[in-house]
Amino acid sequence: MKLQILNEVNDFLENLPENDAGKILAHLKSFEENLTEGLVIKALKGKIKEIIIKQYRIIFFTISEKIYVVDAFKKQSQKTPKRIIERAEKIYKNIK
Repeated sequence: MKLQILNEVNDFLENLPENDAGKILAHLKSFEENLTEGLVIKALKGKIKEIIIKQYRIIFFTISEKIYVVDAFKKQSQKTPKRIIERAEKIYKNIK
């Protein structure tokens, strides 16, 4: 699979502590190479899913052989904010 990371996600990663950003990028690389063992992936709504890495959430969906990473954030509450899921769905519909 091929990884497509939105600019907003790259900006988020650049502002994280180096250790955290490295951990997230390593998880994404494993996912890109279909090495999903050990990754915690949760379905959110429809095709929208998240990778859970400690307190961070990486929002993505797949179309054909591409993984679109559309959002990333530090979890502050129990639920993933609805606006993040809705934004991911909108991007999915535009790309699909």
